[in-house]
Amino acid sequence: MKKFLLLILLSRISFCLFAQNVEKLGNTYELDYYCRMNEICPSDLYVDEVNNYLYSKTDTGYIQKTLDLTNNLSLIEKKDYTAKTFTETFIQLNQYSFHFSGMALEIKKNGNPIGGCKVENGICFILKKDNGYIIYYVNEKGIPGAIDTEGKIYSNKESIDYLRVYDPEKFAHSSKRAVELGLKAKFDLCEVLVWGDTYYSTEKMILKYWRQYRDEYLYINANDTIQYDLQGNGYQTGIYTDSEYSKIVIVSPEGKRLIPPIMIHEYSSILKKTLETNSYGISTSWYVGFGGNIYYYIAGEDYTEVFRIRRTWGNPDFYAMAINGYTEDEYGKYVDEVLPKMSKADLRLLRNTIFALYGVHFKSEDLSKYFDKQVWYTDEGKTSGQVVLPEHRQQLVEMIQKLEK
Repeated sequence: MKKFLLLILLSRISFCLFAQNVEKLGNTYELDYYCRMNEICPSDLYVDEVNNYLYSKTDTGYIQKTLDLTNNLSLIEKKDYTAKTFTETFIQLNQYSFHFSGMALEIKKNGNPIGGCKVENGICFILKKDNGYIIYYVNEKGIPGAIDTEGKIYSNKESIDYLRVYDPEKFAHSSKRAVELGLKAKFDLCEVLVWGDTYYSTEKMILKYWRQYRDEYLYINANDTIQYDLQGNGYQTGIYTDSEYSKIVIVSPEGKRLIPPIMIHEYSSILKKTLETNSYGISTSWYVGFGGNIYYYIAGEDYTEVFRIRRTWGNPDFYAMAINGYTEDEYGKYVDEVLPKMSKADLRLLRNTIFALYGVHFKSEDLSKYFDKQVWYTDEGKTSGQVVLPEHRQQLVEMIQKLEK
């Protein structure tokens, strides 16, 4: 039975792609653009998707602003933080934060720096390790490396060896995938990073590799940050005054753009004004959630616009669906189509994913094993009865329960 359930969890279901709606969450005067000593602020972005809080640095890393995305971008008082590196984005997991750009990564624990390293095109993915985490990346030659939350830096062989032990089944799948990609020899020598279906490398090397099959320019900017969701889809953005490059691209593990580029300048009053006046007084940052939701802001000299694009592309992502819940809008139409096509096993997993967001403890062995592997999950010993869900997630739970009967 467990083996059967695992096969269901790993199975792929084909769904229609929906139009990507860029939602403007609002304007805020708490963030605005300025340049000091060649550093542009605000400088980075992180979104706590469970509570819908947006975090950004506003003064070269020393002042943090936290906005409530569900309450007209109102300001929330939160503890300040500092990062040595001038990063584009960061990820918060329990007491750890990972600040990274296309060139550097810094790890902090409870606000204190504990290690860092040079990376190429940002980080690839994060896994659990002991009571902390291990972060994977590649260097300028595409050779994998890793650093853990104790500050230990791993060689390419040590990095791959940890993957082999961490998840033997996924490692075996990755080895087969390397054969499909023609990268098996380098994979065996620990010279390439293949995890799941995704070949992680530098933007230049990915472009060179996939050009064997097509001429399309997959990403936008060499040496710029690529962010990934948990399915291994890669995201890159360029937000400039030149409309040619003001877009977001999403690249699947198969080396194809999942959807046409999202032309983000079409939604921003600040960018439109910048184009019209040929001025450059803007600052931007962006963040991709674990499930693939995209968040970004355009900061002008007077105010800042905040946007969100909810995940509706590729294979349905249970984390993203749990985060987004059910809403009476275009995203709701996506959920209405996806749910009836799911197996009962998938519906059960999705329903429990919603409660896993809040640290619920799972007694079922299969659920416990599955969620313990999810980097975003922390077992806080709660029961589902102790969790009060917001309306949009509660509505999704009720819809799932009806389909499960």
